[in-house]
Amino acid sequence: MTVLVVDDEPNDIEAIRAPLEKAGFLVFSADSVGPALQIFQHNARGFNMAVLDISLPEKNGVDLYQELLALNPNLKVLFVSGHVGAEIIRFYGLRATDRHFLQKPFDAAVLIARIREIIESPTQLRLEDFQAQPRETRSANI
Repeated sequence: MTVLVVDDEPNDIEAIRAPLEKAGFLVFSADSVGPALQIFQHNARGFNMAVLDISLPEKNGVDLYQELLALNPNLKVLFVSGHVGAEIIRFYGLRATDRHFLQKPFDAAVLIARIREIIESPTQLRLEDFQAQPRETRSANI
């Protein structure tokens, strides 16, 4: 299984990368949207999963996921963020209890279990299910 990890915090990238690699996943990582898109475009169909920080400097993780889906409609996703509660619900329509969301910091075993659950699920997150605000009212940084 091949995973793309995008987070603007180097320590968070490593906290995701290390346990995934130890569990046998092939991991590519980027600290911003531009490099993430470059990595993904080289072999979009080869990626099974993306782990995306919700708050990225250039754009939010949900919008990045939409771009990645255009290249690989079968891509599964796990969003991560240190923000919870009202911010997540208001700006992105995610609930802190959603299986496609994991609050930072998290335990490596929980991360691996969640990723396996999402990859093995026959269903995929549908962005149209989000109860999010219109794009122009969302903030790239919460």
